[in-house]
Amino acid sequence: MGHFLFFLAVVVACLLWSAAFTAAAARTRSGWIRRGLIVVAMAAPVLAIAPWVFITAMFAFGLWLETNWFGPTLTTALAVVIGGVWIMRAGLSPRAAPAAGDWPLMRLVAMFVLTTAVAFGTLWLIDTSIQNEMRMVRIEAAQIMQSVATPQPLLDDDAAPLYRQAFELLEADKELDQKNTPLFDATDCDVSTAAVTDVLARHAVTLDLLRRAADRRGCRFIRDWSRPAMALGEFDLPPEFYSMRKALGLLTLAARRTAAAGDVVAALADVVRLHRVAAHAVDDDDPDMQWIGWHANINALKTLPPILARITAVNATAIADPWLADVVHRPQSLLRHMRLQEARGLVTLTKLGEGTMNFHDLPLTARNRALGLDPAALSIGYRCFFVTADIRAFRALLGRWQHVVQLTMTTGVGPSQIDRNVKHMSELPRNRICRDALIEMAWHPITRGHYWEAYHRAAEVLLAATRARLKTGSLPESTDSLVPEFLIALPADPYRDQGPLTVKIDAAGWLVYSVGPDGEDDGGPPQDAEHVDGNDDVGLRLSR
Repeated sequence: MGHFLFFLAVVVACLLWSAAFTAAAARTRSGWIRRGLIVVAMAAPVLAIAPWVFITAMFAFGLWLETNWFGPTLTTALAVVIGGVWIMRAGLSPRAAPAAGDWPLMRLVAMFVLTTAVAFGTLWLIDTSIQNEMRMVRIEAAQIMQSVATPQPLLDDDAAPLYRQAFELLEADKELDQKNTPLFDATDCDVSTAAVTDVLARHAVTLDLLRRAADRRGCRFIRDWSRPAMALGEFDLPPEFYSMRKALGLLTLAARRTAAAGDVVAALADVVRLHRVAAHAVDDDDPDMQWIGWHANINALKTLPPILARITAVNATAIADPWLADVVHRPQSLLRHMRLQEARGLVTLTKLGEGTMNFHDLPLTARNRALGLDPAALSIGYRCFFVTADIRAFRALLGRWQHVVQLTMTTGVGPSQIDRNVKHMSELPRNRICRDALIEMAWHPITRGHYWEAYHRAAEVLLAATRARLKTGSLPESTDSLVPEFLIALPADPYRDQGPLTVKIDAAGWLVYSVGPDGEDDGGPPQDAEHVDGNDDVGLRLSR
């Protein structure tokens, strides 16, 4: 209703403007002044509305925004033009005494000023109403955040102080910022090199802090989640982000180096610690830290097969550790991540709606840039005409995507059906201004969920094969000998609607893999982390 009154007030104000200048023209005897007043009477309202018609037309036909306001703006422009022409024809009819000469000029001017004030006042009321709505949305975001926030652990159980000490030591070592540092290639680099030896020797104290931190039950880095910072078109990363990456790389190197030295039990303990550190990161209230945790979990799984290959009857009890089973069998949940993203997205939209965050702080889509729209000029208009539609679309879409993730986790719905749902729903946010800024941050958990699951299922098969080797003395020559003693069944390929993981057994050992996102068997993942175009298979290798 408020927007209707605003457009109505704009139409009335423009018509009063035309009437006032028409009345002035009718009272003027000078021909050129009279013609000038007639031009101003018609041109000024049209020139004032024309840019908004153009902008809303770009929204409607350039960006294909569902909420574009082109219809009301065009209707307003037509009403102003048609009404202005009628006023001039009625007021300046070819008679000796034009009718407009009897119109009350000062009263028309006063009514124009009053109506203009009503239009701006209506816009102010719309803005105030939206800001009140933003407060309610912020409360909703706080409730979402409270429902999934990690509880504060007891002081002796909180790993955060130990992590901070380790992070200080890592950040003080500037050599670790170099591109050739082994920390950033920890799962694939040669651990026998002098560079790895030097890093592990320099950070023996750091490793001790990280191991002690991993052995603690909880971790809580204090976050002000109500202030989502934006920079360069992306959310700012938390201060612990890069330090945690370095810490996980250091632990991965230590586990691989220890295994190469023959201490399998200590190496498995570090793999378990990698999983625990990953769990601490996933339990963080910042979604970016959760990404680090998920990838750290993959690092733990990639580090595991070479260690499994070195297990003998002497240290066979090490694989009975229940924590190791947790590493293999429990992928991290995506739902909490998506709920946190929903809360953060709602907070960002409320800050736009309240005016405490400028539209300059959000990245425009490529289509917006192509049209040359200035984000600063759109801030007020976005607040009054678009933010509520964006909030509705964002809330609805996140709810649907969370449902898709639940289907993946609870019903085993195949990737083709998931992909169809995702592709269908991905079209919904394309009609929103903030699509790239807010929707993309919730997209990857769906598309990457099968990727993480594939690694866990491959590790499950390799752990079962290792147990069979320890019992019989050699790796089985087929997967049939694993079922049902070591596996209930061969795990399904998460990238197939039907069918198990692919297992290849040869003289070198076992290769267990998924066909990957393209659904085609490319012969298994490339060795030694080499990139092969078109090969997106996901899996693990176990040597004999």
